[in-house]
Amino acid sequence: MHVGWPKDVNPHVEAIDVKILQLVETHAVNETVRSRLTQANLSEQLAGWYPYASREKLEVLTSFQVWMFIIDDLLDQYSIVEQFDYQKLQALLDDCEDYVEKSLGVSSKEVEPSTRYLDHDAVLSFEEYASTVRRLYSDNPSYRKRIAKEATDTLRAYQKEAFNRRNAHLPSLEEYLGYRDASCCMKQVVANIEFANGLDLPEYVMESKEIRDLCDAAVKVMWITNDMVSVRKEIREGFVENIVVLLAHGDMQRGLDASLDRLQVEIARVNKAADDAASRFAGETFERDIALLAKNCKNMCLSSWFWR
Repeated sequence: MHVGWPKDVNPHVEAIDVKILQLVETHAVNETVRSRLTQANLSEQLAGWYPYASREKLEVLTSFQVWMFIIDDLLDQYSIVEQFDYQKLQALLDDCEDYVEKSLGVSSKEVEPSTRYLDHDAVLSFEEYASTVRRLYSDNPSYRKRIAKEATDTLRAYQKEAFNRRNAHLPSLEEYLGYRDASCCMKQVVANIEFANGLDLPEYVMESKEIRDLCDAAVKVMWITNDMVSVRKEIREGFVENIVVLLAHGDMQRGLDASLDRLQVEIARVNKAADDAASRFAGETFERDIALLAKNCKNMCLSSWFWR
């Protein structure tokens, strides 16, 4: 299916493990997060997602992923069905959104030194990533706004999942498809390709149909892959928000076959969008940047296929 797609790995993979240990010691993470961070093969994942990033960029991207792990764990704690804490859940989401927008410089206000969030250390673990992006993309507010939007959209989709679990609600396929792009975290992972590779493409390029199709299809390739690979584990854990389940109609093999069909469609979309973007922007000064963006998208998808 992934014929001709690269499977490159960042040579600075060991820097990720070192950075994770540093962040674990720096931030007040519990044993659950510590275990997840040190046992999740995060270094392998990030090295495949961002194979062309410098060591310094890879370390910053690691801090971003650690922030997501920390916040995800807190959201899980607050949304345990038997102990659902709406106030803490809502406060965490609101605080994260506030800090993300202010720290990336896309809000009309700055973070006040006196500000104290409910889960202060967890929220502020976003700071290293935000300050670096803000410095390097000080003259590109559109990119910073896009990053902020993807991060907050992901958090809101997490909230949607939490309410589904509390209410024992199995979404319809249409409903699931409406929030899965955000809840899978991959939209923000794809948005970070520009940062990872030092790309600073004009916003009209990033908003073009070709690039939007490329990024959208890449996101879908990754979450459909994840749903297919993890479906049995998720069912055992009582988590049934999964495209395989929603397409199965009581027959798991039918669900897997239908999911594979959708995956192949999205892989074809990635290839077409990459070719279309190369054709449209041929001869532009950023032609090579377009090629690198497409190459990294494909590498990211293939890396997600093999990472487990």
